[in-house]
Amino acid sequence: MRAEGPELHALVAMADEVRNRAVGNIVTYVVNRNLNFNNICVGSCKFCAFRRSPKDPDAYVLTPEQIAAKVSEAVRFGATEVCIQGGLHPDLGLEYYLTILRAVRGVSQSIHIHAFSPAELDHIARKERLSIEEVIKTLRVDGLNSVPGTAAEILVDRVRKIICPKKISASRWVDIVKTCHYLDLPTTATMLYGHVETPYELAKHLATVRDIQRETRGFTEFVPLGFMPCNTQLEREGIVLKPPSLTYSLRTHAVARLMLAGWIDNIQASWVKLGPSEAQLMLKAGANDLSGTLMEENISRTAGGKEQVMLPEQLERLILEIGQVPKQRSTTYDIL
Repeated sequence: MRAEGPELHALVAMADEVRNRAVGNIVTYVVNRNLNFNNICVGSCKFCAFRRSPKDPDAYVLTPEQIAAKVSEAVRFGATEVCIQGGLHPDLGLEYYLTILRAVRGVSQSIHIHAFSPAELDHIARKERLSIEEVIKTLRVDGLNSVPGTAAEILVDRVRKIICPKKISASRWVDIVKTCHYLDLPTTATMLYGHVETPYELAKHLATVRDIQRETRGFTEFVPLGFMPCNTQLEREGIVLKPPSLTYSLRTHAVARLMLAGWIDNIQASWVKLGPSEAQLMLKAGANDLSGTLMEENISRTAGGKEQVMLPEQLERLILEIGQVPKQRSTTYDIL
């Protein structure tokens, strides 16, 4: 993770070769919509600029009607997936989450519902005094298809005590994700990098993800997410003042490809975090997926992100510009 100059070029070239052997010259993307249904959260994550308290003037909770309207717009846009996440609202229990699913299914029976992070599943379980297994089974009845593997941040408790002391522990995240997989509910895996983690801790996170995949085969993709410090407590406290450098992002994506080789084929370059031009570079450093159209992404926007939507033709152009072949995919990486 400290490679510079010729060593960095060699690392990137090796990751690109491993990518090519695994998936060829195809770069995928998904036509989807992000739907952040509420921004009220009992958490105190220092990396988050999205969270609001119930009394804040810009706090919100979407109604079922508003959710249905956003899904209808996504369907007209040609979306195959809606990605649904929100804050850990103190008053919203299982029934509200079921209402979200029913609102989506009232619009479309076929759109893939990729929803509710491990932290949200934990929040529901604790509020309702249910097991994670009971929560998952109930949500699946009303249409949940897969779970975003966010809330992982760095799966090392030293880091979590600094950046998200009230969030679920690393072991709890692992247990919830494994439960999803054992119930045949696929998830993604993410990693928030570029804050207080050490190279060893970043590698430990990747090893944890690899070990889970070796056991369950339940991850569809791995998504490195560069930390955006603008408007966060980490920035206000002077702990992290700038996003990760291009060099650090290249190292991170390349090392992820190499450490996960043979276990997770799909490594995503998040254009909403990196910006389009840097995302293109990650596609030559081990990544093979360019995320989705998103349509709406409030969490990165509140932390200074500028890009909010990409049309399919824009994503395809970015891929073609670097000499690779664009393909639209499903959430589970079937080519459409």
